[in-house]
Amino acid sequence: MTRHQTLLSRKLMLKFFAMLVLVCFGPLIAPPTHVIAEKGSPYSAKAPDFRALGGGAVNLVDHDNGKIIVTSDYWRLEFDPHRGGVLDSIVFLQGSGKNLLVRPFQTYVDGWSDENCPNVNVHSSRQDNIVRLSISGQLSTSDGKPGPVAFQTTWTLSPFVIRADHKLLFSQGLAVSSVGIGSTAIRPELSDFGLRIASPMDDPDPRKMARATFGKAKRSGSTLIQQYRTPNTLFFFDKGVEGFDLMTASDLAAWETGLTGRSGVGNFTAKVADDGASIQIVREPLHLLQPAMVAQGEYSFAYYIGLPRIVKNANRDFRHIAIGSEPWVSDAEIKRWADSGVNIVRLHDDYNEDGKFWHDGDWPPYDEKGMAEVRRIIATCHRYKIRVVPYFSIYEFHPQAAGFHDHEQEWRRTFDEMGTPIHNRVENGEFGEQMCPQSGWLERRKRDVERAYRELGFDGVYYDWVVSLSCNNKNHSAGLHLGSDGVIDLLAWTRRLIGPNGILIVHQYGLMQSITFENFADLVVNMEEHSHSTSLLKVDDIPTVTLLAESLPRSPCPPYEKNNLEERYKNNIAQLVLLGMFPWSVPTEGAGYDATLELFRKFKPYNLSEYHLDNAFSGVVHTAWDGVRGAVYVKKNQALVVISNTDSEPRKHVVWTIKPDRLDFTSRTSKITVKDVQSGMVQTIPLTGLADGSLATQLKGYEYRLFEIRPGP
Repeated sequence: MTRHQTLLSRKLMLKFFAMLVLVCFGPLIAPPTHVIAEKGSPYSAKAPDFRALGGGAVNLVDHDNGKIIVTSDYWRLEFDPHRGGVLDSIVFLQGSGKNLLVRPFQTYVDGWSDENCPNVNVHSSRQDNIVRLSISGQLSTSDGKPGPVAFQTTWTLSPFVIRADHKLLFSQGLAVSSVGIGSTAIRPELSDFGLRIASPMDDPDPRKMARATFGKAKRSGSTLIQQYRTPNTLFFFDKGVEGFDLMTASDLAAWETGLTGRSGVGNFTAKVADDGASIQIVREPLHLLQPAMVAQGEYSFAYYIGLPRIVKNANRDFRHIAIGSEPWVSDAEIKRWADSGVNIVRLHDDYNEDGKFWHDGDWPPYDEKGMAEVRRIIATCHRYKIRVVPYFSIYEFHPQAAGFHDHEQEWRRTFDEMGTPIHNRVENGEFGEQMCPQSGWLERRKRDVERAYRELGFDGVYYDWVVSLSCNNKNHSAGLHLGSDGVIDLLAWTRRLIGPNGILIVHQYGLMQSITFENFADLVVNMEEHSHSTSLLKVDDIPTVTLLAESLPRSPCPPYEKNNLEERYKNNIAQLVLLGMFPWSVPTEGAGYDATLELFRKFKPYNLSEYHLDNAFSGVVHTAWDGVRGAVYVKKNQALVVISNTDSEPRKHVVWTIKPDRLDFTSRTSKITVKDVQSGMVQTIPLTGLADGSLATQLKGYEYRLFEIRPGP
C-alpha cells in the first residue's frame, strides 16, 4: 500500500477479509442426516410490509381460457384455477419470451396434490402495486378425488417481491412418506445453478455464513443439488438471459421440524431429466422411506420467488465514489468529481484504527467539527448535482453505540445453544456485533436510518450485509429462523422513506445473493468476492450472479489486493467496460482512482439509459484477437461501440466488425459515419464496411476506445 492511501481503502480491504474469514464453501451434496430437533412454538414474527414506491404497476387479468394472469413491467405469471390454482407459467417480457416452467409449482402430500383439485375457491385483491391471490381447496388424487388434507395458498405479488404462503390443513393424523411444497420442473436452458444452505448444522464455517456454491448442468440425468435440510436459496439461470431464485422465508423451523419434530428428513434436489428435456426441482420438507405420523392440525410454509427486473435498456447512468473521514474530501475534489461525471457519493466510514469513525448505531456519528464537515460535503455535492448516501449495515451494531448493552442479548444473532455473540472484528477493533433482523433490532435500525436521512439531508441509503442468515436466538424467536423477512421489510420501508426520487444502493456479496433483495435497489454493488484475489480478473470469469440478465445496473468493487494496484484497476476496467459495468473507487487509490474517473469522464456525454447493450458475450462485435473484445450500445440513430484490450500486451492493428442488423438505423441508410471518440477522426464508409474488415484501431495494454456510429449523409 502506498503512503498516499488512507485508512478508507485499508478498511475496505479489511472488511472484505473479515467477510472472507466468516464464510467458507459448503458442499453441494450433503450426506443424509436424521437429527431429532426440539419442537419450538410457531414462529411469531409478522410478515413483512411489502409496500414500496417505484417498480411500476402490477395488474390482475382474467383471460378467456380461464387462467388468472398477473403482469408487471417485467414478467407475466399465469395460474390455472382448473388445476388447483397452480402457478404454471413464468415469462419474462424482455427475456426469451418462453415459459420458464415445464411443470407447474406443485404442492402435495403423498398421492394427493393441489394440481389435481378440480374446484378451488379464489379470492383476489389489489392495493397500490401489490396483488394478492388466495386459493383454497382439497389436495386430490390424479382422478380428482379429494383427500383428507386441505390447502390454502396465498400469493403476494409486487414488482419487487413474489411470496408464496402455503398452508396444509390435516383433518386427521396421517402416516405420511412425502410432503412437497412448490416442486416444479424448468427448461433445461436454465443450466447455471447455485445453492446456499440454511441450517447451521450443515455449515462448516464457524460463523455459519452459508456461502453459496455454483455449477453448470452438463449432461442428462445428472444430479445438480441434493440436500436433506431446507436450503436458504436455490438459483437457476440462463446466464445473461433470464432465470430466478427460490429463497426460504424466515420461519425455517416450519420447514425443518414443523411436520414431525425431526430435522434432516427432507428432500431438496435438482436433477436434469434423463431425456434432458427439463431440470426437475423437488422441494420436500418430508421425504421418508418409512412413513411418519403427521398430527392433525395446520402447517405453514413460505418462500420467495426472485424474478429479476429484466428490461430492454438498463439504467447505466450511475457513477459513484466512496469516501471516509480521514481525510475529509475537499470542495476542489468534489468539483473534479462533477467534471468527471460522478453523480453519487457514498459516505462509507465504518472503521478507523484510531476509533474516529461512524460507529454503527451511534448518533451523532462525529463531534461538532466532524458533523460540520459532513454538512459541508453534502452541500457542496448538491451544488454540483451529486447525490450523497450514508453507509448502514443491516446486521452490525457497534458496542459503543447507545442501547447496545440494553438489547444485545435479546437482538443478537447466534447459532448455538450458549448464545455465543458474533463480533465482526478488524485490526484492534470491530465493525460491530451481528444482530438479527427478525428481532427488535429491525425497528432500531429503521430509527437510525431515518434520523440520519432526515437530519443530514441525504439523498438515499446504502445498505451493506444485505443477506439472509440463520439464527436460533430464542430471546426473539422460539425456532430456527432466517433473516429473509426482516431484510425485505427494511428494504421496502426504505423505499417508502426515500420516495420515488431517492437512491437505494444495495451491496450484494456474490456468494450470498438474493434476487428479491436486489430488486429493491436502484444500483447494486457487487463482486466483492473477487476483490482480494491475487489473480487478475478476466471477462470470461465474471460469475453468473453478476450477469443475471439485462436488469439493474451493477457497480463492482475495486481490487483490495494492493500489489500492482494500478494494473489491477486498469485490468478490471478493461474487462468490465465490455459488460456495461462502472466500478467504484476511493480518492486514496492514486492511479487506480484516476483510471476510474477517466472511465466516468469518457461515458459522461452519453445517456446510457437510452441505449440497449449487446455486451461482449453477445457476439455482435468481433475481432480476431482473443484478448480484444467488443460491445455495442444501440439507440435509434446512434451506436456506441466499445473495443477493449483485456490483456497487458499492446495490439497495433485490430480489425473489428459489427453485425449491421443489430443497429436500429441500417435499414434506412447505405452509408454510415464512424467517429473515433478519442482522436476525433471521422470517416464515412458504405454500410457494408461494418462487416467487411474496413474498420481497424490500435490499443495499448488494457486500453479501450469508443466509436460513435451514425447514419451517413
